[in-house]
Amino acid sequence: MSARHAVKKMELDRSAARLLAFLERNRRERIFDYPFGYSYPQNCCESVSLILTYLLEEKYQLKNVRVVRGSKPCGYEHHFWVMAGDWTYDLTAHQFEGYKPIIGVLAHALFLDTFPDWLLVCDRSFVDRDEVVALFRSGVIPF
Repeated sequence: MSARHAVKKMELDRSAARLLAFLERNRRERIFDYPFGYSYPQNCCESVSLILTYLLEEKYQLKNVRVVRGSKPCGYEHHFWVMAGDWTYDLTAHQFEGYKPIIGVLAHALFLDTFPDWLLVCDRSFVDRDEVVALFRSGVIPF
């Protein structure tokens, strides 16, 4: 990895960590009401993945950010996370026993072993992008 790419990744990771801290605080203080935010990190992986995606696109002007929906082989259990280029971010991984939030890794057993069937999410209507961006721009959501 070039020095420039290493610095960019460090910036992305720091931003993701700031958002993670905000999500923890938001669960208690209810600053931003998003789908299932009250139960963070449980049951809100799609919401949080969309929020992270919008912020990565807004702040860093990234064009290669994707939300991934992984499914268990049974097809009834799903989990969502974000890929920015080759880097993976899952700010709700700690809802699963034995896992911590995942920030900027190339691959992880949670995705490869537990949710091996992947689809890219195209529908972004679950969380309002304009609201997230406005809250970021006004300083409410740190990133």
